[in-house]
Amino acid sequence: MEPVKFAVVGLGMGHNRSRVIAGTEGAKLVTVVDIDEERARNVGTELNVPWTLSLDEALNRFPEIECVVVMTPSGLHAEVGCQAAEAGKHVITTKPMDVSVEACNRLIKTCERKGVHLMVDFQSRYVDNNVRLAHAVQHGWLGRPLLAEFRFKWWRSQAYYDERGGWRGTWKLDGGGSVANQGVHGLDLLLWVMGTPSAVYAESVVMNHKIETEDLSLVIFDFPNGAKGAMTTTTTFPEASPYYSFEVHGTEGGVLLDDALGGVGRYFLKEGVHERMQEITSPVRNVAEDAIRVIRHGTRPVIDGREGRRTVHMLEMIYKSAREGRKIPVTPVTD
Repeated sequence: MEPVKFAVVGLGMGHNRSRVIAGTEGAKLVTVVDIDEERARNVGTELNVPWTLSLDEALNRFPEIECVVVMTPSGLHAEVGCQAAEAGKHVITTKPMDVSVEACNRLIKTCERKGVHLMVDFQSRYVDNNVRLAHAVQHGWLGRPLLAEFRFKWWRSQAYYDERGGWRGTWKLDGGGSVANQGVHGLDLLLWVMGTPSAVYAESVVMNHKIETEDLSLVIFDFPNGAKGAMTTTTTFPEASPYYSFEVHGTEGGVLLDDALGGVGRYFLKEGVHERMQEITSPVRNVAEDAIRVIRHGTRPVIDGREGRRTVHMLEMIYKSAREGRKIPVTPVTD
């Protein structure tokens, strides 16, 4: 089977994704792209692939590219993704899919019109323990869900927000702050495991940075089945190693994932349930493996465009609640 040929655009977090693609069986990294010449050259040299300064140049030089991975600032995801789709390339965007539902819709419709796949990269979805927890909740193994709670605590310096043109912590290019950039991982997990909330109440504040969005947010969710959800996100925590936990309990058991990326967890379950959960594993380890299955074998993406859009829609609801200072109903997302 021919390897799927990738290009990566944006080499901040895209540097890591380029390494993942280069090390994934069945994938071939064709080129890397960044407007910063030094950064593009360094990554290209490290991974022994050509580098370019624009997606146009990459598409012209390497027509064999099949999939473009968009790792630019969030507010450019739809723009770059649409450019790739118009060229007939499959598209992967990093989280979040973009900064507005309107932009997500534009990308979804472009990919559908061009007949290419659209995938959204939330790395937490590929972790075995997260897959197990989602399966357990959705199949009633914890009984009736009562509470889901997510916490993401991290340190980000002012220099982090100021570098690369200061796009982070802005509404236009970051779509928010500690929720939209860092906490969006857990928000996606919450929606995946529990479903779409019926109402949301949020408070978002700037505590220790000079940014226009927020560095600390507290959110409470109501779910249609009566369960509650809670989310805390901040970049003011005095430690650069993130604390990323996700917990769910119901009437018949609970799971506390103290490290929602590393797989460390505590289980409070009825006899035999934990053993049943251990039989479940993620079908893929990363978005590159997912893309290979989708493009070569026609499987459904772990997260397609509409699933990715749901998280952006919830971000809009969270920030609307924070602005208005009240609980608001979650309106349906539409095309």
